[in-house]
Amino acid sequence: MRIIKRYTLLAGLLLWQLNSHAQNQTPPTGQNRPAQGQQGRPNMPQIGHLYGKLLDAQTGKPIEYASVAVLKQKDSSLVTGMLTKPNGDFSLENLPFGPLLVRINFMGYTTLFKKVTLTPQGMEQDLGNIKIQPNTKMLQSVEVTGQKSAFAMGIDKKVFNVDRNLTSVGGTAQDVLKSVPSVNVDLDGNVTVRNASPNIFVDGKPSTLTLDQIPADAIESIELVTNPSAKYDAEGMSGILNIVLKKNRKAGFNGAVNAGIGNGNKYNGGGNINIKQGKFNVFANYNINSNQNWSNGTTNRANYRSGTADTNYLFQRSDGESKPLFQFGRIGLDYSIDNRNTISVAQNIGGGDFKNYEDLLSVFSDAHKSVTSQSDRINNSKFGFRNYTTVLGFRHTYAKPNKEWTADFNYNKSTNTRNGEYITQALSPGGIALGQPLLQQNNTDGKTTFLTIQTDYTDPIGKNGKLELGAKATIRRYSSIYDVQDKDTLTGSFVPNTMLSTNYKYNEEIYAGYANFANTIGNFGYQAGLRVEQYVYAGENEGAKYKPTKAVPGFFPSIFLSQKLKKDQELQLNYSRRVNRPNFFQLIPYRDYSDPQNQREGNPNLKPEYTNSFELSYVKNWTNSNFLGSVYFRNTNNMISTISTQIGADTLLTQYINANRSNSYGAELTMKNQIAKIWSVTTNVNLYQTDLKVNTNGQNYNNSGFSWFAKLNSELKLPANFTFQVNATYQAPTIALPSSGGGRGGGFNQIPSSAQGTIKGFSTVDAAVRKDFLKNKAASLTLSVSDIFNTRQYELNQETPTFAQDYIRKRESRIVKLNFSYRFGKFDTSIFKKKKRDQGGDMQMGDQMQAF
Repeated sequence: MRIIKRYTLLAGLLLWQLNSHAQNQTPPTGQNRPAQGQQGRPNMPQIGHLYGKLLDAQTGKPIEYASVAVLKQKDSSLVTGMLTKPNGDFSLENLPFGPLLVRINFMGYTTLFKKVTLTPQGMEQDLGNIKIQPNTKMLQSVEVTGQKSAFAMGIDKKVFNVDRNLTSVGGTAQDVLKSVPSVNVDLDGNVTVRNASPNIFVDGKPSTLTLDQIPADAIESIELVTNPSAKYDAEGMSGILNIVLKKNRKAGFNGAVNAGIGNGNKYNGGGNINIKQGKFNVFANYNINSNQNWSNGTTNRANYRSGTADTNYLFQRSDGESKPLFQFGRIGLDYSIDNRNTISVAQNIGGGDFKNYEDLLSVFSDAHKSVTSQSDRINNSKFGFRNYTTVLGFRHTYAKPNKEWTADFNYNKSTNTRNGEYITQALSPGGIALGQPLLQQNNTDGKTTFLTIQTDYTDPIGKNGKLELGAKATIRRYSSIYDVQDKDTLTGSFVPNTMLSTNYKYNEEIYAGYANFANTIGNFGYQAGLRVEQYVYAGENEGAKYKPTKAVPGFFPSIFLSQKLKKDQELQLNYSRRVNRPNFFQLIPYRDYSDPQNQREGNPNLKPEYTNSFELSYVKNWTNSNFLGSVYFRNTNNMISTISTQIGADTLLTQYINANRSNSYGAELTMKNQIAKIWSVTTNVNLYQTDLKVNTNGQNYNNSGFSWFAKLNSELKLPANFTFQVNATYQAPTIALPSSGGGRGGGFNQIPSSAQGTIKGFSTVDAAVRKDFLKNKAASLTLSVSDIFNTRQYELNQETPTFAQDYIRKRESRIVKLNFSYRFGKFDTSIFKKKKRDQGGDMQMGDQMQAF
């Protein structure tokens, strides 16, 4: 009955949003007022940039010392101007947003005018090679419009702008993704989109950083591509999730500082700065984040002994605490060789240190539920990592609009260390200590290098066509030494445990090339592409070498068809083939005994899983609303899954396997609605059916079920510069599917994932309020509360012929944070210039025009 009520409420909410757009087609009073110079609204920042090259239309040679001036369209008043350089180049910065008029004249040539509109989304525009000649017709005017919003929605990509999300301020990338429509994040930070794992990038490149190691304040936006074209990596069952870090190109200097505190010994702080002068753009940021938290959980398991009616029971209770401290810094430089050639370099440095504590009590009972024995295990560990990423990039644009060539080099190196000890005390049925506790020490030393080299070329063909070509190489090297020693109770010395110790490494290489061609015929558009990837993998553990059973070139086609309809509607049908390759922890033939009653083991014979993804989408735009609806189908062969089997009297072994197949299909509905000038709402609902079939060791496992997932994001602007935001999420009960993660030493605190069982539904509500103050709203205070009703937890129910288990896991989720932010800067390139009033040339003219 509760499910029916939720469906009714959800359907009503969607219908309300779909119909409310009709009441908002007329802009609210005052909405059409001019953006600049009007009372009650601050002047728009002057950070626009226009550039190009002036050529003689007959000879093709550059025109030197021609006058290029920028005027306001409304009154033709002068904004700025300059004389073209000897090579014909001109570059005009410090321009205001809004409609402008570019006037070009030179003795002997007809004066030329060009209309341009600068917006936050189109603040930098290349006007191309402009040719002038006597009696030449005026060039056709070009106008670009757009406005940055909290959530930009398209058929092929969704962009979530983080600076508008209040509930994640002072948090990490995990907190950001929890607010992004279509994205689900579990307690351990594992991310799913449409109930499958996406490929996660940072600035379009692979990274060894985990989501909880990236501060939210360092993120500019989140890009989600649910069904990528051949241009993108083929990895990821449900597409690409790209985390874009902040990088500013505004003229002059600007930056921000921020600091925050939270309950339970939580704090964060940091800042960023950007300086742009002439050919140089320098940016830097730094963030520190401490997020101490607790966790607890229980396991109730009945173990059915094979061949007898005897049953024994296991109860486990865990209490843990984590004290992490993260630091993240970034510095970079863009150098414009000229208007169309730019070199970029950036260096990211991240680091963190953890102190973890866990107390795990295990109680063993017989068939009559009488306690037979107990054990208490305490785990104290310290973990640290250092991550360094160097990025080099080159971008060349052509006079032909939208034609460009880019080359990128990305080198990532990380190290990690872990030192810990397990203290296990055997207890009597009554809880009295028996004998001396067993002491075990473990030390880990790991290293990873990640190298990516990529080049892309885009060339418009004809009136509407576009050709894309590219190549990419990804090379990864990983090594880890895991040393375990047990304390001898007689001698007091530590003895190496060769059964648990490992020394492993692996090499992974992916070489790829792609071609894409897109064109439109009237209102019909199409795009076809092919990506080819060669995957090479080799692993080694204690001298034993192994490879996946299949590593051959993969062909990944993609096809996109679109049809524009009347009244701003569009249909699109697309198909792509994707792959999900097993990671090292899934392949390594090592058994993890960190929790003796819940052991895990990799499988070196795993095969890659291949997915055929189909999607039909419909988009409809209104003045203040837009709607995106998609139905999708995914067929996955050799799906990587896990199976838990009973070994011994009270122990489960979880192993990775390839399922025979998995089919997933559903519908996703997203509605973005400007209810009123001060209130916007975005609703996202995903309804899906999953069918999983596994055949292993002569046993068949079928797990099927229907589920749904919903998110609501509401933002309300209040008087006195207050903003109120609410994010709500509900995940209905769903069948258990394996996550893409999996690592050593997870123990009780790692969520089990299996093709068996059902995950109970949960809901969570986050809220935040922000107050902007000082001149131009330069400062703000944000108060946020996550999981207001403290309902976020993980519960897995499993039942098989050999065991039945209820697993509950809870982490601290109701967190109150208060954050302060102050933004500063001056959008004026002239503040760094030394006036050359005694010299002629373009600098003098530019300075004179700045005075207007």
